[in-house]
Amino acid sequence: MARSLPQHWLDGTRKSLSVSRDLGLRGDYPSTLSVYVVGKTKNLAWRFLPDEAEDPRPFCGRTNNGKGKRKYIEGTTGTDDPWEAGKAAISASIARRKALLRQIEDQSLEREHALSNFWETWIARVATEPRSNQTRWMRDKKLLWSGTNGIGLQPWATQKSVSRITFQDFQEFFSLVTKHCQSKGTSGNESKRQYKTLIRNLFDEARVVFPSLQCPDFPKISKQIKQVKHLTHDEWDMLVEKLVQLSGGAARVNLTPQEYLELDWSPRNKKNQRNWVDLYDAIHLQWFYYLRSEDAPRLRSEWFTDKGDVVLCYLEKTKGDRDLHNTTAYRPDAYENIKRTLKRKPKGYLVFPWIPRKDGSENESNVGETLNDLIRAVLEACGLSTDEINWKTFRHTAFRLTLEEFPRLGEVPDIASFAINGHTSETMLRERYLKFIDADKVSKAAREAIKPGKWSMQNRVTM
Repeated sequence: MARSLPQHWLDGTRKSLSVSRDLGLRGDYPSTLSVYVVGKTKNLAWRFLPDEAEDPRPFCGRTNNGKGKRKYIEGTTGTDDPWEAGKAAISASIARRKALLRQIEDQSLEREHALSNFWETWIARVATEPRSNQTRWMRDKKLLWSGTNGIGLQPWATQKSVSRITFQDFQEFFSLVTKHCQSKGTSGNESKRQYKTLIRNLFDEARVVFPSLQCPDFPKISKQIKQVKHLTHDEWDMLVEKLVQLSGGAARVNLTPQEYLELDWSPRNKKNQRNWVDLYDAIHLQWFYYLRSEDAPRLRSEWFTDKGDVVLCYLEKTKGDRDLHNTTAYRPDAYENIKRTLKRKPKGYLVFPWIPRKDGSENESNVGETLNDLIRAVLEACGLSTDEINWKTFRHTAFRLTLEEFPRLGEVPDIASFAINGHTSETMLRERYLKFIDADKVSKAAREAIKPGKWSMQNRVTM
C-alpha cells in the first residue's frame, strides 16, 4: 500500500516535505533533505543543510560574515510529483555532498601551504634573533599580520596555497588598506610598503617548500611626498613663550627634584603647572635631539651624559635594526636647557613621569595622548591653528628649522652626519625638507627679481 502524503501538505498549510520523515524514502542522503514549493512554479525544488564539518563554504554558509543564519544548498527536481521529486533530490544531494567533501579535502591541502603557515614558521624563527628593540619590533609585525586589515585576515592568506596567490589578491588588499587609511586622513602608502615587505619575507620563507616560487607583482605605491606640517620660527617662539607663562616661569628655573614635585599638579586636570613644565622639557628634547614621536614615553635621564660642554643622548631603543649611537645637540643653547631638565628629573622617565608604564611597553601608556592634548591647549592659547599639528610635528619642526638656519647641513658631506645624528636618512632629509626649502627659496628669489606687470597693479582712478 502506497504511503499517503501528510495532511499539512495536502491542505497547503506547509509547502515543504521532509524526504525521510514525510516521504519515507530510503538512502544515504542528508537528514535535512526536503522538497518544497517555489513561488508559483509547478516543479518542486530540493534543499538541505550540510553538517558544519562537511561545509566548505565561507563561515560554513552563514551570512553576514558568519554572524547570520546558514544558507541551504539548493537545486531543482524537474518534476511536480512529490515522490519523483524526492527521488531526484536524493540523487542530487548525494552527488552534491560528495562534491562538498572533495572541496573540503582540496581546501585542507590548500591551507597546508597557505601563507598563514609560513607566517607561523617565520615569526617563530625571527623571534629568536637579537634586536635592540625586540618587543616593539615583534608587536609591529604582529599588527601587520593580525591588526585591522591585517594580512592574516585575508582569505588568500589563509585559505589559498601560496603558489596560487595572484596580483589581483594584492590589488584588492591594497585597495582595502587605502580606503581604511584615507578614512583616517592618511594616504596609506607607508602602510602598504610595510605590508609589502612582510609579504616578501613570507614568500622567501615559503621557498623552503616551493623552491621556484615567485612572488606576484604588487600594485604600484605612490612615491609622491607631501610637505610635512611644521611650525615656523615665529610660531615656535610664540609657543615656547606661552609655555613659560603657563608654567608661571617654572619651566626656565633650575628646580631641584623636590621643588619640581612641589609644583601645582592634579591627576584630574592635565592643564597644571608641573605638566606645562614637562611639555616644555619634552618639546626641547625633541628640538635639540630630533627624537622620534615614539621615543617620548621611554626617554630616561640615564640615557643622557654630561660631557662638560655638551649633553649626549644615547637612545637605547632605535627604529628597526638601526645602530645605537650618541646623538649630539647642534644648538648652542642645548647644554643649559638639558642640564635644567636633568636636574629636576635626575632619575627615571623624563616626559610625564607620573604616567605609569612598564619597561618594554612604554608606548602602551597614554604619554602620547597627554602630549597631544596639551599641545592643542597651548596652540589654542597662542591663537594658532591646531590643524594637522601633533607631537610628530615637533620632530619635523626641529629638522626643518635647523636646515633653514644652517643650510650646510643639507649639503654633502655634512648631510650624512646630520642624518645619522638624527636617526634618519639623507633621502628622508631631501624628500621631506630640503626640496621644499629649495622651492621656497627659488619662489622668493623670483618674486624679488621679477618686475610687476605695468597694468596688473591697482591704481587710484578718478571717474
